[in-house]
Amino acid sequence: MRKEQSRSFGFLLSVSLCLRVEAFAFRFLPTTMTKKTTALALLACLALGTVAHAAATDFPQRPLRLITGFLPGGVSDTIARVVGEKLGERLGQRVVIDGRPGAGGVLSMELAASANPDGHTLYLGQPVITISPNFKRKPPFDPITAFAPVAQIGTGPTMLTVHPGLPANNVKELVAYAKTQPGGLRYGSSGAGTTNHFSGELLRVMSGMPLTHVPYRGAANVVVAAIQGEIHIAFLPLLAAIPHVKASRLKGLAVTGVKRSRAVPDLPTVAETQPGYAVEAWYGIVVPAKTPAAIIRRLDSELAQVLKAPEVRERLASQGVEVDHLGPAPFADMIRKDAVRWAKLVKDGGIVLE
Repeated sequence: MRKEQSRSFGFLLSVSLCLRVEAFAFRFLPTTMTKKTTALALLACLALGTVAHAAATDFPQRPLRLITGFLPGGVSDTIARVVGEKLGERLGQRVVIDGRPGAGGVLSMELAASANPDGHTLYLGQPVITISPNFKRKPPFDPITAFAPVAQIGTGPTMLTVHPGLPANNVKELVAYAKTQPGGLRYGSSGAGTTNHFSGELLRVMSGMPLTHVPYRGAANVVVAAIQGEIHIAFLPLLAAIPHVKASRLKGLAVTGVKRSRAVPDLPTVAETQPGYAVEAWYGIVVPAKTPAAIIRRLDSELAQVLKAPEVRERLASQGVEVDHLGPAPFADMIRKDAVRWAKLVKDGGIVLE
């Protein structure tokens, strides 16, 4: 039934567009040219409409592959499985999750960018797309132009935590204390170029507090280092931080998002002390560039419905991710702005990403 409705809608859309072409020709072209030009224009219009319509209605023809760049069991993997399962149900084809961890997500990104642009290969896009061009060893392609944005799924903040023995109970006290320490304080993240890393760098640049970055491989290692006092500050995903804050093994001071998180509503944002500060990980579906626009629209339409499902929203919220759907155009605009923002921070902060 849904496929029949899609065909009818596509046909009506094609007719509507062709009628606009015809009206334009009769209004603006010389009389002697009108009949011939209109006929050619209508034929071209109908041909293009038929091709685009066929691409959308015949899609998908086989199971889809959703590539992620991180290990199973984490936030990215959970998002991919929750959204992929529901998307597959709506498309009538299975969505296979293909985890390809390595190089901070760059390996998976390269694999996805080089896939056949027929809509059957999806990539769970994250800030690695906008941050990786700032590395000395940047990807062998431009991640911004290598993908066509389909839909943003949501965003998730980081939690600013400190060792329980640190004499600071809020961001203001932390900044003041750091400025009294020779050499400043050490903060850990789950890797150079991650949003957790940039959470600390943005705070350093905006507040003027002296900080030294210590990268680790994954959030679990950061947690251990913070609890043992190897580092003073840890920027952690909410899921990794909350159990340790509740057990008083770490002290939570703030979240890095633009607003307070539903998962920890009592924690203020960093911006409540440092106006203008905001760092959030974003998650969305992108496809290889040159994927037909009709297929992108179809995928976005189905994803929009997936993200309306209460069970999907609740499952993502349990991972610290707030659903925030953006279609292809606004999602692309967000990615461009994100890339500009991080490039500026790298330059202004004198950050060297090996």
